[in-house]
Amino acid sequence: MSLILSKKIYDIKEIPKKTGIYFFLDINGIPIYIGKSLNLYKRVNQHINSKSTKSSKLKSRFDHIRYLETKSELIALLIESQEIKRNNPVLNRKLRKKRENIYINIIEDDNGYYGLKISKIKENVLTSFQSTRKAKNFINYLSEKYNLCKKLNYTNTGSHCCHAISLSQNTKRCFCEDSVKSYNSKFQKMKESLILPKNKFLMVDKNHKKPYPFVSVDSGTIEGFGYTNNPDSNYRANLKRLDFITKDEVIIVKNYYKKNNDSLELIYLK
Repeated sequence: MSLILSKKIYDIKEIPKKTGIYFFLDINGIPIYIGKSLNLYKRVNQHINSKSTKSSKLKSRFDHIRYLETKSELIALLIESQEIKRNNPVLNRKLRKKRENIYINIIEDDNGYYGLKISKIKENVLTSFQSTRKAKNFINYLSEKYNLCKKLNYTNTGSHCCHAISLSQNTKRCFCEDSVKSYNSKFQKMKESLILPKNKFLMVDKNHKKPYPFVSVDSGTIEGFGYTNNPDSNYRANLKRLDFITKDEVIIVKNYYKKNNDSLELIYLK
């Protein structure tokens, strides 16, 4: 997989406020740090202006910057993973803070209702985040989308059963007053919506203008990514295959789909 990067950048004002990946390179053009961001300029600027020890090490060793706009956060994540494996940048190993995972676990209460609970312990995991705030926001999003009880999902700790936003507009009653069978059916529907199918398909992000970013998946394996005006017909001509296909890439795509499936379209292939 070959990448066409920007010219050498010595003035960060030349870096766009776009989604993509960035490379800090030494005087010999060897990458010493690789990262991705939804806003390239903002993230690089944070590295340059931070007074932390970590940033000081980076600033003392880099000579110039290159970047690549990807349009898509998912594609940026995949390229970042590939390029770190390819280049093994010294400061990615030293500077990357190992964050503790925050898990969203599936639980069952004494009455048989399913729910979601944030924990640092991995047990019957639905998905994971790197902050409690993001995990809570995701649970609230799922609760509102699938009419689930926030009390059962441990994001409402008040005295009332559900937060007002979780009440039925017609009956003004809590969603957890549904029968166990009815409620758990909604919960199962939510859970299934977050699972990638086993077929061959394209994951297309049509929130962007053409050409649409896409990722190609075949039987759980990530083939590659690309951009196309017509995903139904000519995607292979625009497919960039991954050089390294590991569990990292599979996890990246699965987690991205779980958290962004409303903005993605799956196109099934023969």
